[in-house]
Amino acid sequence: MVGGYPLPGFAAKPERPPVVVGAVLLLVGSALLIVGSFLNWLSVDAPSLSSFGLDLSFNGFGGEGETKDGPVFVFLAVVLAAFGITLLAARKVLAVAILSVIAAVLALLAAAIDVADVRDAVDDLKALDPTFEATMGPGLWVVLAGAIVALAGGIAALATRRRA
Repeated sequence: MVGGYPLPGFAAKPERPPVVVGAVLLLVGSALLIVGSFLNWLSVDAPSLSSFGLDLSFNGFGGEGETKDGPVFVFLAVVLAAFGITLLAARKVLAVAILSVIAAVLALLAAAIDVADVRDAVDDLKALDPTFEATMGPGLWVVLAGAIVALAGGIAALATRRRA
């Protein structure tokens, strides 16, 4: 602009629209990732071992002194929540939306791998001893749903364009 008038041939870019839907989906997805990490991922009812007092229930943070992928999902959830808040506050859509899609895809891949691993563990435990009753808990399914919701939020933020 020169003297308050736009230069000829240079159109001012319209302001970026708010990406409320994408940001809210990112925040909801990150909350689901955190909740799912603390919920039960695997339960084993072993009548032959219950007399030893073993806790045969595992969440995203493991059990029996073993660490699982829960901290990874919580970290990704914090990153995705920060992206959601940034989308609400700064309207810097493109870079943050791309990064949120990448983080959500990482969470989705990790959750899918964990679902496959826990299913294999359930099958292995049932093959080991037919009296074992091994079941998947809701935690991993909640994590998987959270990753999908966060991915939808990133895609929704990417799809938001400037109004001409």
